[in-house]
Amino acid sequence: MNKNNLKRSYKMHIFNKNKQRVELEIVSTSVEDQRLGLPPSIIATGRTSIGQTDVSELITRACRSFFLIGLQQGVVRSSSPASVEAPLVVREVESGLIRTAYHEIVVRFNARTSGQTRTNLLARYGFQVRKVNPFVPEQVIVYDPNNQYRNEGLVDVANDWSETDDVVFATPNFVSQFVRDAPPSIRTEEWHLRNLGKDSQTAGEDVDALSAWEITTGNSSIVVAVLDDGVEIEHSNLVSRITPNGRDFFIPEDHPDHSNPSPKIFQFPFDVLAGNDIHGTPCAGVIASDGESGGAVGIAPGCRILPIKIFHADDLAPDEHVANAIRYAAANADILSCSWSGPQSPDIELAIEDAKQLGRNEKGAAIFCAVGNGFASPVSFPAAHSEAIAVGASTDNATLANYSNIGEEIDFVAPSSGGIKGIFTTDISLNNRGFNLGSSTAGGSDGLYTNDFGGTSSATPLAAGIAALMLSVNPELSADEIREILQKTAKKIGPSSSYDGNGFSPRFGFGRVNAGEAVKEAQRRADFE
Repeated sequence: MNKNNLKRSYKMHIFNKNKQRVELEIVSTSVEDQRLGLPPSIIATGRTSIGQTDVSELITRACRSFFLIGLQQGVVRSSSPASVEAPLVVREVESGLIRTAYHEIVVRFNARTSGQTRTNLLARYGFQVRKVNPFVPEQVIVYDPNNQYRNEGLVDVANDWSETDDVVFATPNFVSQFVRDAPPSIRTEEWHLRNLGKDSQTAGEDVDALSAWEITTGNSSIVVAVLDDGVEIEHSNLVSRITPNGRDFFIPEDHPDHSNPSPKIFQFPFDVLAGNDIHGTPCAGVIASDGESGGAVGIAPGCRILPIKIFHADDLAPDEHVANAIRYAAANADILSCSWSGPQSPDIELAIEDAKQLGRNEKGAAIFCAVGNGFASPVSFPAAHSEAIAVGASTDNATLANYSNIGEEIDFVAPSSGGIKGIFTTDISLNNRGFNLGSSTAGGSDGLYTNDFGGTSSATPLAAGIAALMLSVNPELSADEIREILQKTAKKIGPSSSYDGNGFSPRFGFGRVNAGEAVKEAQRRADFE
């Protein structure tokens, strides 16, 4: 067995968009021979702190997909691993998530920085522009044609540029591990819309959908983007609600499947989240499933879904692609729903801020993000970003779901699993695929629906769907006004001692979202205007 490029584990850092340090730990890697005719693999020493996942296969697939390590113009390379360089692999200390980079840096210049200054900064280390960001012309991907700066040297160059006033941020062009928040329980019925107090539930502990629906069930002009692992656009309860301009940002824009946002990755066992694209379809159903033929109904069944695929199951995803997906969604939808978390990225941070300029004629696309299912604090990234609307999870008994992360960044909670029952919603309808493989106890023998969805993953699209109802009656609301109304109209649940003098709790935010009151307040402001 032939190995090379071994690195010792030690701490380093990059900078976020506020020039604050994000601590990293280098993961030791090597390149290992495979059987004759197969490309080399990247071997990583150690495991992630999330789920104790062995990362070697993830890194190897990322290298072949995005760095062409082990490939040469799409053909398996037959050369010895001695000629293959292992990429930079790091673990973000706070989240435990893995990310890898190889020879490229993302740089965003200040708009006022002259062309000559930009050229001089790149020339300092001999870097050249490879690509200009299609949404932000001041942002470029650069590379070193002489291959002098690699691995930790790539971080050093990026940090040097970051510390200048001419650069908004510079970071290695990471491909990262993002976590789709897995549902922690399996239950039935849509109690989150109307809770009748059955089976020891607390009657009325729901989002008061019926009061909201007396005013609107949603306007088809209002679009919610679901950024996830794909949405089954042909599902019988979703097909009427899907907009035609969905995208798959995991793959390059020139790939023939870039315009197909449907789930693509499935592997045995097909009813678990790991290894399967089965997360985005339930999220979409919570928002806008049309309820036809007695099927699942979303909180905003009259609104529409823009499916944006950013993950291929658990494979590492390029930060650049995720950030550009946010920008694209902001330019093409009114609201973004993000039921996932990942390591800190200045590109993704700036993308969330760019959404204010790109979205809704500068009224801003409201970005709802799950706080995470970490059973503790802190609130996960990107929900922790000040411009994101951070959503936690409550139960059908008016308690905080024990898995829901807490912290000062949380805005409010929305009903989900963790109490007596979980959430009933759309599932992958492909035969033998999805959380429900065709069991009456798992959501129905037809396999079209699941009752094992939950977590902050389900709470987030529920809150996003309520925002869609608000825009249906008052499309002039800004993203900031959407957040403010949802905070103002939220119902206080849990111990009163949890809330401070301003009505805020680090556990519940401003309380549990209330669709009826939020829609009424949105309409009142529209009438007042």
